[in-house]
Amino acid sequence: MSEKTKSLRSPLGVARGLGSAKSGFEHWQLERITALMLIPTAFYLLIGFLNHVVAGGYSGAMYWLQSPLSATFALLFLLAGLRHLTCGLQVVMEDYIPKERIRLPLLFVVKFVIAAMAILGSLSIAKIFFGV
Repeated sequence: MSEKTKSLRSPLGVARGLGSAKSGFEHWQLERITALMLIPTAFYLLIGFLNHVVAGGYSGAMYWLQSPLSATFALLFLLAGLRHLTCGLQVVMEDYIPKERIRLPLLFVVKFVIAAMAILGSLSIAKIFFGV
């Protein structure tokens, strides 16, 4: 018998389930959804924050962030932005860092730092909202 046996499966059947197409669509879709979430929240925060900083300075901005709607939009903006950042950095690292022994620990560190930023940002918004 020859070492190389011919498979009865088609090339598409062999390739199915392998490579970047395995979970690429969900990743692509998540990037688009977070980008769309950032647009209205950024406009709301930018307009509201500038109106209150110009009118009342630091105390006006803190008063504005203590409203439930503003705090909710700030939290949504923070979390959507950090998730969008995570997706984008992961794609860049997967595409441009060929060695897996370097890429995986670096990806872990990046995700850990972004998770820490999410926790600290959420606690900061909560502190301002509750007036602690």
